[in-house]
Amino acid sequence: MESPGYPRPDPCLSFWLQGARNSTLIGHRTTEALPERSNIIIIGSGFPNSPESVTLLEAREACDGATARNGSPSDISYRHIRLNGGHCRPDCYRDYKHYKATFGREQALKIVQNEKDTLNLMTEVIEKEGIDCDFWRGFTWDVAMDETLADDLAASYQEFADDGGPVEGIIERILDPEKARRATRCPSATAAYKSPAGSLWPQKLVSHLLKLCVEKHGLQATGLNLQTRTPVREVLPSTDGWRVKTDRGDVQTEKVVYATNAFTATLLPEFLGRIWPFKGQCSVVVPTAPYSGKNMLTETYALSDAEYIIQRQKDGVMIYGGARRSMPVDKLLGNTDDTETYPEMTKALKDALPLHLGGWGPEALGEGMIHAWSGIMGYTTEGVPYVGELHNKPGAFVCAGHHGHGMARIMSCAKGLAAVIQGSSWESTGLPECFQPTPERLSAPSQALLHRMRAQEHPVNDT
Repeated sequence: MESPGYPRPDPCLSFWLQGARNSTLIGHRTTEALPERSNIIIIGSGFPNSPESVTLLEAREACDGATARNGSPSDISYRHIRLNGGHCRPDCYRDYKHYKATFGREQALKIVQNEKDTLNLMTEVIEKEGIDCDFWRGFTWDVAMDETLADDLAASYQEFADDGGPVEGIIERILDPEKARRATRCPSATAAYKSPAGSLWPQKLVSHLLKLCVEKHGLQATGLNLQTRTPVREVLPSTDGWRVKTDRGDVQTEKVVYATNAFTATLLPEFLGRIWPFKGQCSVVVPTAPYSGKNMLTETYALSDAEYIIQRQKDGVMIYGGARRSMPVDKLLGNTDDTETYPEMTKALKDALPLHLGGWGPEALGEGMIHAWSGIMGYTTEGVPYVGELHNKPGAFVCAGHHGHGMARIMSCAKGLAAVIQGSSWESTGLPECFQPTPERLSAPSQALLHRMRAQEHPVNDT
C-alpha cells in the first residue's frame, strides 16, 4: 500500500463549508510566524484543554477534512455501511456482534456505551457553551430493506440483549414489515429499529470551540496558536522531544498529537494498511412537498443499501449520502482525491430518494439534489479508531482512524486523550482499551480490510 500523501490543496466545497464562508477562521494564523517552541503540537483538528502552550497546525483550513465534508460510514460491513454527515448517531446494538468477535464481550459493551456517552457529552458541551450549530437531538431508524439485513439486525440485537446490553427504553423494534413501512415511509422496509441520535452543523461546532480557545488564550504565552495552511512534512525525534518540520519552518515540542485521520500513515508509516483512506460522497437535497413542512421526516435514517438520510430541522433540506455500490471498492479505498466527485455516484444519489421514500412525487424546478461533494475518511481494519500514546515513541499520541464514524466518537476520544496527555490514567477516561495503538494492533494483517470489502462489494440477495 502506498503512502496517502497530503490533503489536496484545492478540495471541493461541501454544503457545510459553503455555508461558512464568513468564518473568521478562514486563513487564520494566530501569529505571523510559527513559534520556535510549543509544549504540545496538534497536527490536524483538535481541542486543547491545557494551561500549556499548544500549537494547532492545519494542512488546509480549520475543520476542512471529512468532518466538514461528507457523511461518514459507521458499520463494519461494506454492504451495511451507513453514513452520518452532521450526524451523531450512536451504534446502540448494530455492530455488537462484530465488536464481540473481534475484542470480546467486555470491550464490545464498552464500545457501544462510549458512543452513547459521546452523544451525551456533545449535548452537554453545546448547551453549556451556547453553541449555535443547528443541534437537534431525537431518534434514528435502522431500516432493513431486505430479509437478510432484517435477520442480521435481529441476531445482533438479541446477542447484545443476552449479554446484558441495555435495550429497554433505548431501542424500539418494529418487526412486522407492514408496520415498519408505515412508521418509516419506506415502501421496501421489512423491519425497523429506532434509537437515540442527534444532528448538527459540524463545521459550526468545531469553529465555535476553536474560536473560544483562540479568543481566550490565543495571544498569551500559554494557550492556543492556530496556524492554517501549514502542512507538516516530517516529525523527527530530538533530544527534548520532537521537531515538527513544515514548509514555513520548524517547531520544537515536547509532545505531538497526530489528529490526521486518513493521512496518518504519511507521517507514521507504521499505520500503512492499518488506517486506510476512503473516499465518500454526499449530497444536499431540497425535498418535494410531501416531505416538507408538517410532512418532514421526524427521525434520521440508515438504510440497508449503504445510504443515509438526515432532514435538517433548521431548514428542511435533506443530507443524503452513500451510493457506494455505484463504484468499485478499489476506486474508493485508498483514494485521497476530494477535489471532484464521481458522476456515477452523483447520479445514484440523485435517483435514490424517489425509490426509498414513498410518495416522493415529481420534483419541481429547484427541488431535488442541488449539490454533491466528496470527502476522505480514515478506515481501520477493526472498525474502531486508534487513540493513545504510541508505545515506541514517548510523547507522541494519535487520535485517528475513526472509520467514518467520528461524530459518535471523536469528542469523547479527544477529551480522554487530553486527560492522558496531562498524566491521567487510561482507566480514568472510560474509553475502551481496544482503541489504544498497541503493538498487537499495529502488527495485524494489513490487507484484511481490503479483502473483506471486496468480498462484500456485491452481496448475494441484496437489493
